[in-house]
Order: sequence, then C-alpha cells, then structure tokens
Amino acid sequence: MQEHATPGPHPERAPLALPPGPSADPAGPPTLPPFPAVHPPELDPNAIKPLVTLTGKRFNWAAGARAALGVGIPFAIVTATLGIDDATFAALGGYAVLYAAKEPYARRGITLALVGLGLTLSLTLGSLAAGTAFLYVPVITLVATVATFLCGALQVDRPGGYMFTLVCAMGAFLPHQPDLVPQRAGLVLVGAAGAWLVSMSGWLVRPRHPEHLALAACFEALADFYASIANGPSDAARHRASEAVHTAWVTVLRADTKRNRRTGEARRLRVLCRRALDLFQAAQLLAVERTRPLPSEIPDTVRALAGAVGRPKLVPVMPAVLADTETAAERNLRVVLKAAAQAAGQPAVAEGEIIHGRRPTARERLRAAFDRSSLVPPTALRTGLGVGFAVLAAAVLPVVHPAWVAIAAGAALQGGNVVLDFGRVLQRAIGTLLGVAVIALFFHDLLPDPWVVVVTVALLFGATQTVITRNLAVGAAFVTPVGLFLAAAGRDGAHVGDLASTRVIDTILGLTVGLTASLILWPRASSTRLPRQLGRAIRAEAMLVRATVTGNIVDDPAWGSTRRAARREMLDLWSVYEAALGEFSGRRLDAERLWPAIVTTQRLGYRVMTAPETYRTKPPEPIPEDDLGRLDAYLGELAAAAEERRAPALPEQPDMWGHPVLRQHLKRLGQTIAAANEPVPSWQLPKFVHKRVPARPARLLYGARRTAAPDTGQSQRPARNRGPGDRT
Repeated sequence: MQEHATPGPHPERAPLALPPGPSADPAGPPTLPPFPAVHPPELDPNAIKPLVTLTGKRFNWAAGARAALGVGIPFAIVTATLGIDDATFAALGGYAVLYAAKEPYARRGITLALVGLGLTLSLTLGSLAAGTAFLYVPVITLVATVATFLCGALQVDRPGGYMFTLVCAMGAFLPHQPDLVPQRAGLVLVGAAGAWLVSMSGWLVRPRHPEHLALAACFEALADFYASIANGPSDAARHRASEAVHTAWVTVLRADTKRNRRTGEARRLRVLCRRALDLFQAAQLLAVERTRPLPSEIPDTVRALAGAVGRPKLVPVMPAVLADTETAAERNLRVVLKAAAQAAGQPAVAEGEIIHGRRPTARERLRAAFDRSSLVPPTALRTGLGVGFAVLAAAVLPVVHPAWVAIAAGAALQGGNVVLDFGRVLQRAIGTLLGVAVIALFFHDLLPDPWVVVVTVALLFGATQTVITRNLAVGAAFVTPVGLFLAAAGRDGAHVGDLASTRVIDTILGLTVGLTASLILWPRASSTRLPRQLGRAIRAEAMLVRATVTGNIVDDPAWGSTRRAARREMLDLWSVYEAALGEFSGRRLDAERLWPAIVTTQRLGYRVMTAPETYRTKPPEPIPEDDLGRLDAYLGELAAAAEERRAPALPEQPDMWGHPVLRQHLKRLGQTIAAANEPVPSWQLPKFVHKRVPARPARLLYGARRTAAPDTGQSQRPARNRGPGDRT
C-alpha cells in the first residue's frame, strides 16, 4: 500500500483556471509585468547575519559526525602508535574530510585524494621554509594564492584554499628540522587517507545519497518558485529554482559513469532530473500567464516530490484541482507534474533518458577562470597577498604564535567582498572571545591527558561543523579551543589556558590585516566585471532568440546545450551582481542602476527557454532573412553597449511578427541599459564628494560620467574607469 506525502483534497478550492494573461495572446498588444526598481531585500549583504541567534537552517549533524570521525580516528590511531606530538600532523591531514561533502562518490573520491596530496604538499613547503622569514613569507603567500585559485577554478566548495593555507602556516612556524619533513608529510597523508575512508564510507550504505540530496533540494526550490507566482516579484525565487535545477543536473551528470549508467536507479535519477527541468519550464509559463496565486495544493505536491526522491513510497497524489484546466500552461503543468510523480514513484526504471552534455575538463575550467569576467584571479590574489601581509606582520611584531595570525587573515578573506568579509571578521572575533573566555574561566589550569586531547578535539571539531552553517560566531567559539588543546599537547607541562590571551591577540591581528586587505586590494572586482557579464548573458541569449525566431528549436539536438550555456551565464550574472552589492565603493551605485537591465535579461532568457514547450503546439512562421539580420545587429549592439557601459545606438528593431512579447522584451532591455548608463545626477552622490573631492576623482571613484555628446551616428564610448580590478 502506497504512503502519501500530501493530505487529501480540500472540500473547497480556489479555481485553477484563469483567463490567459496579456502575454498569452499574440494578437493583442504585448504588455510585460512590471519589475521592481530595486533588488530584493534578501540580496542586500549590508544586513549582517545574526551574531548570537541561529538562522533558519538545520543543524548539519551528518557533517558534524563525519568531521569528528575524519579527524578523530587518524588522530587516535597515530596517538596510540607514535604519540600525541606526531598525531597532530595526522589531525591536520584529517581536515580533508571537510571537502566534497555534497559531491557524488565517484567525484568525491578523486577530489579527496587530490586534497590530501595538496595538504601534504602544503605542509612540506611550509616545513622546508621554516625558520627564515625571507622564505616562509613568500611560500605561504604562494600557497594561499595558488590553492584559492585552483579551488575556485575547479569548483571545489568551501573551505576552498583556507585549509591549505592553515596547514602550510602550521608547518612554517615549526622548528626548522629538514630531516623530519618526510615523516611529517607522511603523517599528514595518513590523516588524509583516514578522512578519505570516513567520507567515502557512506557509499556502502547509500551510494546515491548525494544525488538524492541535490534533487530533493531542487524540488524544494521549485515548490518555492510555484508559491511565489503572482505573489509579488518572483525573480529571486526563479533564480534559486534555476540554480537548483542546474546543480541537480551537474550532480547527476558527475555521477553518470559508464558503470553506474547501467543501473536502474541511475536511469531513474536521470528521468527525475529531466522532470525537474520540465517543472521549471511549466512554472515559467505560468508565471507569465497568471495574475492570481496558485492553489496551495500545487506547491505542496511539488514539495512532496523531494521526499519521494529517496523514498519512492512517499510519492504524492495528484491534486484534484488540476482536473479543471483551461489554458495551455495549466494543461502543461498537469502533464509534467503527473510525469514527475510517476517517475518518483518507481524504484527503478528499465530505460531512462540520457542526459545530454559532458563534464568540462580541468583544462577547460582553468581556461575559463582566466576570462576577463571571472572573479577567481582577483579573489586568489587578494587572499594570497592578505595572508602574506599577515605573515609579514607576524614576523616583524613580537607574536607568540604567528601561525594563528596567518590563519585568521585567511579566514577573514573567505567572504568574497568587503561587506561579507566584515561580517565574518565580526562573527569570528566574537566567537574567538567566547571560546577563549570559556577556556580561561573553566579550563585554564587543565593539564590534558593525550587521550583527553584526542576526544576533546574530535568532539569540538564535529560540533563546529554541525553548527557553523547556522551561525559562524558559535562555530568559531567551538573551534577556538581546538588550537589551544593542540598547542598544550605539544609542550610538556603546558596548561590549556597558557596561550588563551595570545590566541585573542593573534586572531584580532590577523582578522584586522585580512579585512584591510579586503578594503584595499581589488575592492571593485565584482562591480568592474558586472557590465561584461551582462554582455555575455545577452550574447548567450541572442543564440536562443535567433533559434527561436527561425523556427528550428523543436527537437533540435543543439537546443539543450545552448540553453544550458545561457542558464550558466544568467546564474553567473546574478552571482556577480550579488557580489557587487557588497563592495564599499561608489561602483555599487552603478551596479544598483543595472538592476532593471539584469531583471529584464533574466526574464528574456527564461522566457525564450520555454519556447519549445510553447511552439510545439503552435509554431509561428520564421521571420524573413532581412529581419533576421537586423535582429542580429540589434542584439549585438545591446551586448556591446552593456559591456562598454554606454547608451546603445540601436538600429531599427525588426518587426518579429509572431513574437510580440520577445520584441517587447528587447525594446525594454535597450531602454534599461540606456537608463543605467546615463550620467549620475549630482544629488545621488554623497555630500563629501561635492565639498572635498574634485570632479575628476569623483568620476573615478563613483563611476559618474559626463553628459553624453550629441548623437552623431557613431559609438560614444566613454573613457574607462580604471581601477585595480581592470588590471587582472
């Protein structure tokens, strides 16, 4: 007997069917729904996250248990065989357990092996450079830069390059003993091997659990998108749903090896991934048609699919409200929701849809990281130089434990922009003070037994990973005593609280240096790259628009890859805009002025993505060749104007008969780009700019440009605002 995840139908329901919206009638005048003049509040990073209260996320018990075992088991084994001093290096290798937690096991095994080798190499380089500031300062700087760059380019999730910096700094400030370097490196490798076994042990019980989690999160995000339709601007919910669909597709594709492809569960996951994309397309069609919110049964049914991903018995029943449908979008929703529920309820399928596409190679990812619109190079250079300055300060000043200064600087630079870095600095400082206060008040005179150190370090490290996703300050409070216990274990007769005050001073010094580096090194990296990323998104959408108006999109094998490329560019555009909002510079004003153009670009792209579903029943006639040429010129000028931060000199817009909504989107996009690049009114600039800053520096800092010259028919490109971000 099947279990049902959703309750039975209510006696009275709001009718689902509605008259077609203004964009559903191609014969009528196209009118587009309004968009907000400012970005949604959840995008604003200026609101510092709660310092002592917990966020709405769940405690990550699985990550905590995995971290405790991944660090504790190698630590305990080496302690029992060689002693607590050597076991500290095995604990450092156990930090590899923090990586690739959401990756499929096939990719996780390779990633963890590479991370273990990287941690071993980092400790080796740091140990060889120990004792001489002229060596360990550039070595730690190089390790922090290269590790951050490689983790960003190869899409290795957090903690990214931070742990490599930590291990290198720990080795650099040990006594210089070259003969012990091979032994230390081997112990780090042993710890990484133990972390590999712990992290991969889940494959024996639930080999498909990472893919299940990604698809469940995808259906949760889709349910939020359905709930936001006609309840206000749904751009943020649509972005989250699109990102979740893309993440699920990437996760399933990464697990799609030749061996796994033959299993029934692998085919079922491929089908579910396809059904999730169909549900997103159906939601997008409803979003342009509806003027009233959907009945609650529909988002609840989509949300119930998340539970059915891992447990097919929990497949939801179809809501009875879908029985009465009138519009094409509603009928499409009924078909795709029924197909998704049917796929979720099957434990395995005999034949599944092959996910088209391929995984990009490491060389392709590295090449993409060097693109002018990529944020990876400035982030890596900022992190490396910030850590280098912190190490130099620790070498010059009378610091007792210099490694803590470098570690704190690296932790302060993980936010990605000034606002997020400031929030991390504030929360880490509070967490460090709390952790040190607990040690100083209750455990100051403790002489820990080696096994007490092993158990305490494992439990504290696990508690940190359990709670850190909900609050960074609380996580920092748990992890602070770990360093004190390890430092006390390495010295005979040392108390845990002997270095408590030193930990506070070193941490605050490192956090200050890291925050200063975030303020002065490439402070406008995101806002400088935002116009170029907007142009890239428009060019990617231009290929979709061209394929749409030529009538060759139905059953076109190239359509899927083109759509995926456009989706990636739109996701990157949203991410770069969100990062630009967190920069303390006048360029944020220019970024906010681009918001209407970004929203229009997003809506145009997602509207064109639904073209196969719309035109499969009633395909329009292709536009003439002359109009196609004018359309290419029009789209090219829009992209060029966005990249060059100028008002577009648009040619005559083609008629595009049969595509009035797309024509209206393109017209609005030109208007929003022109409005975003108009001269900044003086009253929008801060008062001190008028009183104390001359005109030219004001334009340099705040992106204000001179009034546009009369239109002569040629491009009026303004002089580029040069800054540190333009030189990477």
